[in-house]
Amino acid sequence: MELANIAVVMKQNELLFAQLYQECARLFPDFKKEFETLAAEEEGHAAILDSIIEEIADRPENWRPGKVSLQTLRIIQEQIQDTLLEVKTGQCAPRYAITALRSYEQSMSERSVEKVLETDVPDFQDRLALVTQGFDTHLKCLQDLERKIFKTTDMFDSLK
Repeated sequence: MELANIAVVMKQNELLFAQLYQECARLFPDFKKEFETLAAEEEGHAAILDSIIEEIADRPENWRPGKVSLQTLRIIQEQIQDTLLEVKTGQCAPRYAITALRSYEQSMSERSVEKVLETDVPDFQDRLALVTQGFDTHLKCLQDLERKIFKTTDMFDSLK
């Protein structure tokens, strides 16, 4: 049962990320397309997690918990919900939406979906890896968007 709950909270978090990206599309209309693409990718990750939820229900013996607990995922979820509320109600500067998303994407990348749920089934390993790659890709995209929107340079650019 905990495995299913882990997957459900992961899916909910992906949908919350999608909502945050939609808010960024509203806040930064010149980059609406880019943020809507990121939102759609998060919704795609949620769909992948739907298939994992079904697989866990059908074949729980193929799954085991990773190193990240359900409690940790719920804490992250609360943080995302709080950020979403702040952004929607204008309680923060628009830039904070991007900064928060960068922080969440980096945090999730470091935790890695593969460390949350584990399986030996190759097809589902691939699905988990796809979601994990999304964290890295979205983080890089957010860094690029932040540079474009705010006309800044990243301190690491000079090291390239």
